[in-house]
Amino acid sequence: MNCIIHKQGKCMNAMKIAVMGGGNGSHTIAADLSLKGHQVNMFELEIFAERMKEVFKSRQIEISGVAGQGKAQLNLVTTDIKEAIEGVQIIFIPLPGFAISTYAELLAPYLREDQLVIIMPGTLGTLEFSNILKKKGNKKDIVLAEIGGLPFATRLVGSGKVKTFHIRSVCPFATLPGNQTSLVYDKIKKLYPSFKAKNNVVETGLGFLNPLLHPAGVLLNTGRIERSHGDFYMYEEGMTPSVVKVIESIDRERLAIGEKMGIKLPSAVEMMVESGYGPKGTLWQSINASEGLTPIKGPDSLTNRYVTEDVPYGLVVWASMGNAVGIETPTMDALIEIGSVIMGVDCWEKGRNLEKMGIDGLSLEQIIRYLETGEHPDM
Repeated sequence: MNCIIHKQGKCMNAMKIAVMGGGNGSHTIAADLSLKGHQVNMFELEIFAERMKEVFKSRQIEISGVAGQGKAQLNLVTTDIKEAIEGVQIIFIPLPGFAISTYAELLAPYLREDQLVIIMPGTLGTLEFSNILKKKGNKKDIVLAEIGGLPFATRLVGSGKVKTFHIRSVCPFATLPGNQTSLVYDKIKKLYPSFKAKNNVVETGLGFLNPLLHPAGVLLNTGRIERSHGDFYMYEEGMTPSVVKVIESIDRERLAIGEKMGIKLPSAVEMMVESGYGPKGTLWQSINASEGLTPIKGPDSLTNRYVTEDVPYGLVVWASMGNAVGIETPTMDALIEIGSVIMGVDCWEKGRNLEKMGIDGLSLEQIIRYLETGEHPDM
């Protein structure tokens, strides 16, 4: 965030921020915003606290890489959720899709109307989060936002140490309800210049590269991944012309869902170019010439989040929305079924389906109205 710095090194426009979780994204967001002069609290579940005991002890995170470097001093690191969000303005949840329900339940008793919750990556996690808040009795007008991905490609490289490999040029941003996006965006856009306001969370939820690229890239290379034990470059080796044809089919289904809902989504190539991951050209050319993606090694197994998250909390979300608005998604459905067999779970039931998003049984018109105004016929 651009701000005026006092001689003491504090930002005059500093915000009070809470970051949930202890993964790659959480460490990076907490360190980055702290170094930019904001007061940052970090929360982790007690069962995972041992993994980041050094951060609990020192309240410091060291960041390196393309997003800058330095040692960030956090305001607070805690396993007390109430303490973590007390008095904060923004709550970031940069966590996998399966964690959203847990954090919605944790936060429900304490969230106030003057606090903004930002889920990143979203993939319509705002709908699930909102549904849980209502079921838990929080009837306040809480504004939720989601981002179509993290601002960085980043990895934990040690205890309390993160390294960033790529800065995304564009991160789609929208709120639930959508009619609050412009107002909220004006308040938070300086945190990350890559945030770009969209009309509603369907634009962010369906405007995300991970579910588009990862499931096909992994599931169509299962033999190579299991044999290599990590000695595999998915984007460099696995994205052959035939694999990309499957991704292009998923993309056509995704774009058709958006069109049915009156939303013009960017194509896969447009998202590659817009995010700074790849050059213009065909999708195969954009992926294979990506300086940000081709050097990334892995995944090293089929238990990787490219499958365990991006199928049940990516493709299931998209295909379910297709079912809701009357768009067939045979390629998405096929990958979901294959992923279910490999994981040994029913991804349709486990994942973020229509019931969990709180829109099961709603008409297209009712869904669009809910996205825009927050008005739900059953709430």
